[in-house]
Amino acid sequence: MNCFTIYVDKASDPYLIVHTLTGGMLECHEWTGAQFEKPVEVALADISANDISITHFYGFGEVQYKGLVDFALGRTFLLPYAKIHLVRAVEAVDQYFFNKKKLITKQRIDLLRFMVQRQMDGSPISSPTDLMTGLYSIKWVFHPDKDPQHKRLRFYLDSLVDTGELRLRDHKYELTGEALKAIEIYEEQERKHTENVKIQRRMLWLTVAIVLLTAAQAGLYKLPTLLDLSSAWGLTTRSTGPATAGTVRPVNSNVEGHEKNLVVFLETRDHSRIHQRQLAFASQNATLR
Repeated sequence: MNCFTIYVDKASDPYLIVHTLTGGMLECHEWTGAQFEKPVEVALADISANDISITHFYGFGEVQYKGLVDFALGRTFLLPYAKIHLVRAVEAVDQYFFNKKKLITKQRIDLLRFMVQRQMDGSPISSPTDLMTGLYSIKWVFHPDKDPQHKRLRFYLDSLVDTGELRLRDHKYELTGEALKAIEIYEEQERKHTENVKIQRRMLWLTVAIVLLTAAQAGLYKLPTLLDLSSAWGLTTRSTGPATAGTVRPVNSNVEGHEKNLVVFLETRDHSRIHQRQLAFASQNATLR
């Protein structure tokens, strides 16, 4: 598309739309409050250059000019058109990557949620085209898989009509109360499933803890000491007898001192007995002689 539309405003309000210029006269239609429908002719000399508005429809874009001076500058330096071409280049790259993506179809319950949300936002979905635009934006129009996806979504909508969540009236799809009921039932099932998963995980960890504690009690491995209270009770450890791995005996410091005294006493008594036996043996030898 490449065409121009010329308007004449009066105090910033719509006044005329120009059709042709003949001999200094403008053939126009005057604004009547609803549309431009009243044919009039106005002399070009009676129109101020600042009251003229020109719209250039350039491809899918448009350029607005306010006054003839603005129009002359725009057509001379072409800055608005450079902007349009830059935007087109960015959109082309974006469309290219979008076309490389697969149009993913949501599950029935997700489609219902989306349609309910759009209904609450004041933009109800009434056709597969509306649903395509809501899910994938207007870029779906140029996607190579647009036709199969359009048919797939129409099939989904028809299936929702068969199950009662939608109804088809005047070729438009409308939500029913069954849609909210279906969503509530699904969410309740999801909540129960989540709770069951949590319980199963807790049972698993509890089983693992029981197995570990049982193995530790059976002596399969030794748990590290978390809190040592021997120093708080004044206890020490010493080995008794031959060194045996893992054999320790707590002894009080006072008891240890008494044990030492007892050992000294026993050793002294043994020495006395040995000395007495030696004296007795010596006296017997003297008598025999």
